Amino acid sequence: MRRIVACVAVAIAATAIASPAQAHGPRDCYDEFHWNGRSVEVFCDHGAPSRFQAVAHCSNGLGFYWDQYGTVGRVRGASSFAECTSLLGHPQINDYHVRWL
Repeated sequence: MRRIVACVAVAIAATAIASPAQAHGPRDCYDEFHWNGRSVEVFCDHGAPSRFQAVAHCSNGLGFYWDQYGTVGRVRGASSFAECTSLLGHPQINDYHVRWL
């Protein structure tokens, strides 16, 4: 019984180490959040086509949700930067995805 518990604990720890919080997008992409979660910068190391765009899923805390398209990035080159802006409330990113161009 102790071996089973130990094996399960090792499997959970290995999964947590293998998938860090920054590994968010497909094709070896990773992110950096800025301005208290109002913007995201996405970098991709592999992928074809070679251009991509971060699409931030935004909300303002007042029940409004929208997508904000970021700049065009290049694989192993320029990053894509998306920022949530709003005239009302406090905009923040709930999630994002990578759009391949």
